Amino acid sequence: MDRRTILKLMAASATLAGFGTQAAEEAGPTVIRVNIPGPNMLPYLPIELIPRLGIDQALGAQLAIRYLPSGVLALEDVVAGNGHFAGIGFSVLPNFVAKGKPVAAVATLSSGVPPYSILIRPELAKSVRGVRDLKGRSIGIPLGSQTTKTYLQTMMELWLRAHGVGREEVRWVQTNQNLDGMYGSLASGVVDAVFCEEPLAGTLVRKKVGRRLASLNDPKAPGRAAWANHLRAILAAPRELLDNHPRRAELMVGMLRRSLKWIHANKPADIVAKLAIQDADLARDLADPLMRMPHLYSLDGRFKDSELEATRAFLVASGSPLPAGMDIHSLIAEQWVGR
Repeated sequence: MDRRTILKLMAASATLAGFGTQAAEEAGPTVIRVNIPGPNMLPYLPIELIPRLGIDQALGAQLAIRYLPSGVLALEDVVAGNGHFAGIGFSVLPNFVAKGKPVAAVATLSSGVPPYSILIRPELAKSVRGVRDLKGRSIGIPLGSQTTKTYLQTMMELWLRAHGVGREEVRWVQTNQNLDGMYGSLASGVVDAVFCEEPLAGTLVRKKVGRRLASLNDPKAPGRAAWANHLRAILAAPRELLDNHPRRAELMVGMLRRSLKWIHANKPADIVAKLAIQDADLARDLADPLMRMPHLYSLDGRFKDSELEATRAFLVASGSPLPAGMDIHSLIAEQWVGR
């Protein structure tokens, strides 16, 4: 057998082997990696419920969830190539795009006034009676990265400003957006206050390491009207992934929409039960805000014009308007959810 014949046989064998590998990959589930703050963070429960409900398996996918300290770090990790999608606050996206990191929101999770509270250490109750008294104090909050501010910090700065306190008049302390991070910072005295969302706030109060100073659920909260109805938690991905792997985006959005539909068809107690939280008190802490806020989650992940306009106003109010020439619609890839 001459050399040319041998090379032809080797090439044919390699081709057949490649077809076999491709077939095996096509036969298996499509792995989709998503980064979110958590676990058990209220805005991202629709994502956590996907594998619990078996939605990914039903659609021929395997959802792999990774928890990070904040939405900013979650998306930066995805942009670095370590995942496909991330849960994050919408208001952060313009910073990514402006810094040469093209990303887009593919679906919305929640909107409106977020269920955030400022908690202080109980021993400070006599000296810190209102938000204005936080001037000169330390505040624990997820800080994102050197280049991109987190949604929570944006919200807290806006709230402080409504009470006459500038962002430079408090000391910001990096605190992970989970129970261990918030609890540890308060209990150890590393911070005077934390800014967090339900169910964290309720859990910290129940455990008596935090005392509620103020809540955005209060209709009289200064500046609250300017924050209502804006896009909050969304699912985002790099533009490159959306352009090159549209099927993966279609699968991810399809799973999310099924999860949102299931949430709206079930009671809070049943939703929390699906998460299989072993601590009964923590489960109740999570069920309580779900009962109080039945319209917290999007019905179908779609972007509404009213929410986009409210978001544009929110960005202006927060001191972070869209960069010149940037259209808010350019931050959205809505072909998988429709209008």
